[in-house]
Amino acid sequence: MKYDGYFSDDAVSEVIGVMLMISVTLIIVALVAVYATGAAGDTTQPIKADLVASGTMVDKDTDAYQVVFEHRAGDAFDVDQLAVSIGLRENSTLRMILSNDDTGERIACFDPDESIVRLGDRFKVSIGEYDKDNGNVTLGGSEIECGKYHLTYRFIDRRAGAPISSGEILIDPPEGTP
Repeated sequence: MKYDGYFSDDAVSEVIGVMLMISVTLIIVALVAVYATGAAGDTTQPIKADLVASGTMVDKDTDAYQVVFEHRAGDAFDVDQLAVSIGLRENSTLRMILSNDDTGERIACFDPDESIVRLGDRFKVSIGEYDKDNGNVTLGGSEIECGKYHLTYRFIDRRAGAPISSGEILIDPPEGTP
């Protein structure tokens, strides 16, 4: 408005104040919305790796039948982050989920002081007991004859619940056994 040849700026500070208050309010609303929807939550990426069964062995101290896996591609990971779903191709009702928990260490590195598996490393999964007398493996309470059944496996990232890698291997007598 003109007033005696001059512009009046009496209301400018109130307009700027209201605009600043609206801007601050919108920023606060946006931050609350981000946290409320979980967009600022855990951004943990699932493990990406190619894990392939390469053989079997028996732990001489415990007679545990173990499948040896190779880390062929992807991220390094801690064995405690894994779970593995084990089953038989020929019998879909026989299935178990194995992980390192209160019941013991089922997934382990070859070096007992190490828990990180890096590219090119090998690690082992204890899936059951090996009976040296008849050459069978006890898997989930069932006796499985070596050489006739295929073990299926699927690794799962326990943090993200995402599948990592899967495959199968023939349940053979471990190397060095008759």
